[in-house]
Amino acid sequence: MDNDEDHSEHRVVLQKFNGVLIVPLPDPVSEGFFKDLSHRLLTFLRSEGVRGVVLDLSSVEIMDRHDFEQIHRVWQTTHLMGTPLVMAGLKPGVADAWACCALSVEQAMALLGGDKR
Repeated sequence: MDNDEDHSEHRVVLQKFNGVLIVPLPDPVSEGFFKDLSHRLLTFLRSEGVRGVVLDLSSVEIMDRHDFEQIHRVWQTTHLMGTPLVMAGLKPGVADAWACCALSVEQAMALLGGDKR
């Protein structure tokens, strides 16, 4: 498989809303997705000011230890850039202790002060 085909399998979407960056994760997540996400997120945070990042995991049904390690790397990137990260939409019992979590994107926006309705 060439790089163009591999890249199209894990399209990263970055949505800025009310000063917060929302990143929906696909199901299933892949190594390639996390590589692209790390690169695009770092580039975005360098050029744009946001109050925080929300990882929307509501469509993800199963996550293994490797997936959480990849999310931890994303958290490290945002933390080093001075931007808080909230994970939203995790199923009960899946949340890890190191991350701030919310049940929905709306709750995550409220935690980050981005819910300006």
